[in-house]
This record gives sequence, C-alpha cells and structure tokens, in this order.
Amino acid sequence: MKKYFSIYWLATGMLLIGLMNACEKKPVNQFYPSRIFTPTSISIIAYDTLVNISWPASLYTSTMHVTYTVQIGRDSTFQSGADFTLVADTNYLVVSDDTLADRVKYFVRVRANATGGADSSNWVYSTSSFTLTGVQIFGTLLNSDILDNAVRLNWKPTPGVNLIVLTAANGDTMHVQVSSTDNANGMIIVSGLQPGTTYTAQIFAGTKSKGQITFTTKPALTGNIIDLRGITGRPTVLFDTLPQIPSGSIVLLARGQTYTIPSTYIFDRTVTIMSGMGFSTPAVLLLSSNFDATGKIDSIRFSDLVIATNGAQYLMNVGNTATIGTVSLVNCTTQGVFTNSLIRLKTANDTIRKLYVNNCIFDSIGIQNKYAVFYASASSSAMIDNIEIHNSTFYNIYYFIREDNVHPTSCVVDHCTFNAFINQGGYFINYTYFPANFVLSNNIFGSTLDPTNANWIKSTPNLTVTNCFYTTDCVFSANSIYGATAYSGSSTALFRSPSTGDFTLMDANFAASYKAGDPRWLP
Repeated sequence: MKKYFSIYWLATGMLLIGLMNACEKKPVNQFYPSRIFTPTSISIIAYDTLVNISWPASLYTSTMHVTYTVQIGRDSTFQSGADFTLVADTNYLVVSDDTLADRVKYFVRVRANATGGADSSNWVYSTSSFTLTGVQIFGTLLNSDILDNAVRLNWKPTPGVNLIVLTAANGDTMHVQVSSTDNANGMIIVSGLQPGTTYTAQIFAGTKSKGQITFTTKPALTGNIIDLRGITGRPTVLFDTLPQIPSGSIVLLARGQTYTIPSTYIFDRTVTIMSGMGFSTPAVLLLSSNFDATGKIDSIRFSDLVIATNGAQYLMNVGNTATIGTVSLVNCTTQGVFTNSLIRLKTANDTIRKLYVNNCIFDSIGIQNKYAVFYASASSSAMIDNIEIHNSTFYNIYYFIREDNVHPTSCVVDHCTFNAFINQGGYFINYTYFPANFVLSNNIFGSTLDPTNANWIKSTPNLTVTNCFYTTDCVFSANSIYGATAYSGSSTALFRSPSTGDFTLMDANFAASYKAGDPRWLP
C-alpha cells in the first residue's frame, strides 16, 4: 500500500512539473525579410512651382526605421541616370522648382532602402510624367507687339528680374539684360531677330525662371520695296516718288513722319502705301487734295496710316474712268473732317471689284454735304461690287454705304461699332438693288445724330442680321432697325466716352456674353 502511495505522488509531481514547463512563455523569433518589399505605386500631384510625390509604405516595415530613395529624371526608364536623387524618411516628398526646372517633363522612381539586415527593395516606376508650369509674369503679346525683326515684350514688374533669354527654333539663343528701369516699366524692345522665325522668350530673376512665352516674327516684306524711311525733310517725297515707281511696288514710309499730297494724284498702277514696321505712331498722309485713279489697276492698298485732311474732301474721288480690282484700307485711322466721302466713284462705269476694310477707325465723314463714307455716285453706273468690312469703328458719319442703279454682288459688315451716325434724312445703307449676299453680323449700333430724321436701310433688303445690338438712343424715323437686339442702355452707358472716340464697353457681362462690336473695345 505504501509502495503504491509513493508511486502516485511521484507521478503527480512529474505531471505538475510538465504542466509548469508547458505554461512557461518562450521567446518568438521576429520575421525579417531578406529584401524590403517594393512600394506598390507612386502618386504625383504637380502644381505651378512644386510637386507632391507619395507612395504606400512597404510591407512589414512598421517596426523598422525605413527610408526611401526617390529619383527624378527625364528618362522614364532611367537608363540615362537621374537628374535628382533624394532620400525621405516618410512615404511622401514635396519638391519645388528651387530644385526642379520649370516646363521640363520629369519621371519618378522610388525604392525602400536596406535596413535591419534586409536588402533594398526593387524600384517602382511612375506610370506618368509631371511638369511644373512655373510662374508666368509675361503679359499677352498683341499683333502690334511683333515685327519682322523685333518684339516688344511686357511683364508684371517683379523684384530681381534681370535677364531675358530668347531661343529660336533652331536652338540659337540671345541673352538680353534687363535693367532696373526696364523692370520697373515692365517692358523692353528686343531687336535683331530673324523674320518669320519662332522664338521662345524666358524671363529670369537671377537663376529663377519667372515666365515663358512663344511668338513668331512677321515675315519679311518681299517684292519691289521702295523705302522712303531714310529721306527726311521732304514732306512731298511720296508725292514725287509715286509717278516713278513700277506697278506692284510697296512704298514704305517712316513712322511718325508726315507726307503731304499737295494736289490731286492719279493712280494708274498697282501700289501699296504703308508705314514701315515699328512701335511708334504710323506715318501721316496729309491730303490737301485727294487721290484719283484711271485705267485698269489690280489693287491699291493703304496700310497702317493716319489719313488726314488739310482741305481734301475725300481720300479717293475717282473722276476718271477706272476699274480697280481691290481697294484695301487696313489698320488706318482718319484725322480731321472729310466733308464728302472717304471713297467715291463718280464717273460712268467706274468699278471697284472689292473694297476691303479691316481694323480701322474712321470719323467725321460726309455730314456737312450729306455724303456716304463709301459712295458709288447716283449720277453714273459706278459700282463697288463687293464690300467686306471687319473689326472697325465708324462715328460722326452721314450715310455709311450708298450705291444706286447697279446690282452689286455682296456686302458683309462684321464686328464693327457705329455711333453718332445718320442725320438730315440719311440712310445707314442705301442700295437701289440689294446684293444677293448681304450680311450684318456682330455689330453694335449706338446713337443716331437726328432721331427724327434718320433712316435705317432703304427699301426691304435681302439682309441677314446676326448677333447685332442697338442702344436706346439708336432711333430711326423710318425703316426702323430690324433683326438686331435692343440693348437696355444708351450709348453713353454702354461706351466709356463716345464723345471722345473711346468705345470701350463698360458692361463686362454684355461684352463677355456676345463679343459684338469692334474687338479693340472689348474690356
């Protein structure tokens, strides 16, 4: 009995020892991968001057201090290396254009660095590129800011701006130093450029890019160029030269100079009269008498001029028999009072095949003697067959267009502004037989001079009117305006200062919604 008792307690003790050993906590081996797991993706959010790059943390790194290597380069495969290598101890990185260049396409790759005995991860590559757009202090370039051999650049004055670099399409560069005065003015003229060439201009404050703009210089003039710009002190040099030049010549006048026409000059050949390219005021044609024409002429072109009267009643008054293919008025303004017409045909069978007007401002024409701005005389079979007028302003005028007893082909008036027009029984447009193609589009009609005795368009025309508007003081006593939309205010409410020839639109919502009238007056 005693023997069995001893064996019992011995077995019980052994069991207790086993249970105690079984309950004892043993250390657990920590998992350390042989290679850090690769980040799964890259997120890129680029702004004008900085980029935010982020990625998910590598797996099994919560208890380890893991850093990441970020490489940024211009090659998506990084075969040519990286432009920048950065190390981050977070799973994101913000990089600014203090490090990166603006307007350069970059790619990114990221890996987790070796730690705790584990090797670095493999690289993960971005699936898309990014570009910092950079700061832009350059202002918009207008057509008048670009010449064949020069450009007028403008920018918002910015501290530290000291350099502009122009790069041509072929890689040629030009470095232009910007003085403190230039920067304060926010403008510089760069000369010595090549005609018909695309340039990219970049502006710097120190080494920091502050903007970039691309433009193309105008093509060089070709043909038979008669350059009068170097002749000074002879106001009649144009008048003296015109009879001596071959047909088709382009006559260049010096900007800011005045050229007198002391007596009637009769065109008998094709010619262009224009100011040479430049940034100063256009040349002035001062007319003591008008131009005439005779015979068959392909074209007569006036471009970038101030057409002033010193007693002349017309710019052109064709009293001889003439047929002219095209008469063009481009980028021209008038100065003084033309008591009759700007252009008049008065002899039987005189013809202008096409009258083309673009980007002009004409005022004070025909009111005293009740003449139209453009007039094919009622006493003859004269005709302006096609009239095309764009982006121009007319004010203080009597008739606008008049043609009698002929059958012209077309009349298109688009994006023009009219004010202070029609009095003493005049018509805006007076055709005996209306053109088959007759269109008024995107025009604004302001005040009429004599609401009790002003007429719209004579008879019932075959007329298409689109996106045209008239103010409350645009009032006709007969043949009331039709097809146009009434504006809720007067001309003095819509235009900034119509009495001084400033027709800037004061209603910004109207201007933005309809974009009607001469585009130069859009705010």
